[in-house]
This record gives sequence, C-alpha cells and structure tokens, in this order.
Amino acid sequence: MAIRSDELNGTYRCPVCGHRDSVDLRSDEQCRLIECSYCDTPLEVWSRGPGSVRFSVQVAPRRAAG
Repeated sequence: MAIRSDELNGTYRCPVCGHRDSVDLRSDEQCRLIECSYCDTPLEVWSRGPGSVRFSVQVAPRRAAG
C-alpha cells in the first residue's frame, strides 16, 4: 500500500452510491475528508492498517448551515 514512506494509497467504496475509487492519505493523517467522485457525498476515509489496500469509509457529518 505504501507508495512512499509518507503516503498511503488505497481504495474505498461509497456507502451511498457504491462507486469505487482510490485516494491517498499521508501517513500522519488518521482520517481524510473527501467527496465521492461520482455522487459528491462527503466522506471520511481512513486506513485499515499497514498492508491493507482498502480504506474504511463512512458518510461525513454535515455542518449545520448558518
């Protein structure tokens, strides 16, 4: 999974639309906020651990407007 010592690359599957894509995480990031590249749902992704090429994902909480 590690491309460089400071970066992880893995895949996720959007829990809303089922689209699969890849994302990079810096090794110092525990979690990263992204949007699904297909349906634009805000997502939180995080590594499942060393050696795993699949990331865990959940819908990110939306902030209240105003």
